[in-house]
Parts: sequence; C-alpha cells; structure tokens
Amino acid sequence: MQGYKSTAERLARTFKRSRDSWKARAAQKQQKLRALEIKVRDLSASRDYWKRKAQALSQDLRELETEGSAQAKKGGASASQQGPISSLEIG
Repeated sequence: MQGYKSTAERLARTFKRSRDSWKARAAQKQQKLRALEIKVRDLSASRDYWKRKAQALSQDLRELETEGSAQAKKGGASASQQGPISSLEIG
C-alpha cells in the first residue's frame, strides 16, 4: 500500500466499508429490478387478458349486429325502427 499515507488498518476498514456499501447498493438495485420485472410480468398478463376479453366482446357485438341486420332484411324494419306502438300487437 505504497500510494497511501494512512495505516494499513485504517485503509482496510475504509475499503471494507466501501465494499459493504457497494454490496448493499447493488442488492437494493437487484431487489428493485426484480420487483419491476414482476410488475411488468403482471401488467403484461393483465393487458393480454383484457385485450382478449375486449376482442371476444367485439366479436360478439359483430355477430349480434349481423344477426340484427339479417333479421331486419328478412322481416322488414326492425322493432326499434317501427317505434314502440307499432311493435305491439294490437288485437
């Protein structure tokens, strides 16, 4: 330890403290990184779930719209286009 003026014992303590501090910071960063990876994984899974659900509902809506338009073509105007009174059967 020729480049230092302090005693070897003092240098050893300083280097050990520095190393321990570095290790603690590295461990905190690893822990934060792991937490963020888990968050990204969970958010990705959630986004995929809601995307699939929205696509399924969109498909259901398209099917209902095509059924409604097919019934409208088949039976003339639909009940919503006829109005509330004309859609009732009056005896």
